[in-house]
Amino acid sequence: MKKTYWICAVIFMLVLSACGKKEEAKTAETEQQTKTIETVKGKIDIPANPKRVLIDGYLGSAIALDVHPVGATTQDLKNVHLKDKIKGIEDISDERSAEKALSLKPDLIITAVQDEKVYDVYKKIAPTLVYPYNSFKDAHEEITTLAKVLNKEEEGKAFLASFDQRIEAARKKVKSVLKENETVSIMGAFKNDVFVYGNGIYRGGQALYQQLKVNPPKEVKDTILNSKTGYEVLSYETLPKYAGDYIFIDESNGGTFDKNNSIWKSLKAVKKEQTYQLDAEFFWPYDPIAVMNQAEKFADLLTDLSHH
Repeated sequence: MKKTYWICAVIFMLVLSACGKKEEAKTAETEQQTKTIETVKGKIDIPANPKRVLIDGYLGSAIALDVHPVGATTQDLKNVHLKDKIKGIEDISDERSAEKALSLKPDLIITAVQDEKVYDVYKKIAPTLVYPYNSFKDAHEEITTLAKVLNKEEEGKAFLASFDQRIEAARKKVKSVLKENETVSIMGAFKNDVFVYGNGIYRGGQALYQQLKVNPPKEVKDTILNSKTGYEVLSYETLPKYAGDYIFIDESNGGTFDKNNSIWKSLKAVKKEQTYQLDAEFFWPYDPIAVMNQAEKFADLLTDLSHH
């Protein structure tokens, strides 16, 4: 009796260790497997399951997908929407230090920078995927694309489910305060120029127009929403055509609006005190986490402004 038991136990141990070996072999195999990704630089082979990712421009998406990159740029790491989530991510600086990047031994680099010089350095360090700024039309496309690349499709679905839920709630809030025909603009003074922004990566545009679906003024709708750049440079004379019933204002790089200008004073939103000065730190990032937070913030701001 004892003997058979002992033999069974030995067999069982052997089976276990064989399974363990099989598992190890399987893991080693998946780590060596690659997949091919189509990019602006052609087809690139990357690890099927990247483990040490260097991120340049898409830190918010990586974090949304539960990926903890080995390194990122200073600008990415300064993003206020991510500040409690970046512990341990190394700073490769905004000059993109090749030494630093190399020392982090990445197995994949994802960047928004199209510059050949940067790309040449990166691709010598690890397989590099370039998704230039404005590559993705919205947070959904960005998360879905990067989830595939990073082998985090379940995490991507989970993030987007909560994203959609929060956007939906913010959208309902806005619907209850804005009248059908009321319009909203995002205007900026940057250095010496005056801008109006569309629904892209600038100044919360995606959150406002794509996610909350508020109406831009007709002039904005006709030109900027279809433009490649996502903004137009204006003169004070043309401001009234682009000014909505509500105006969100961004003043940066020494730019300011001349609040004493008679055209500025004549704007309906200015007269009704339905303008709001945006906080650049909060409204400049355009990653999916930022967009979600901005949509909620815009909903609160529009609620406050409409109760004037």
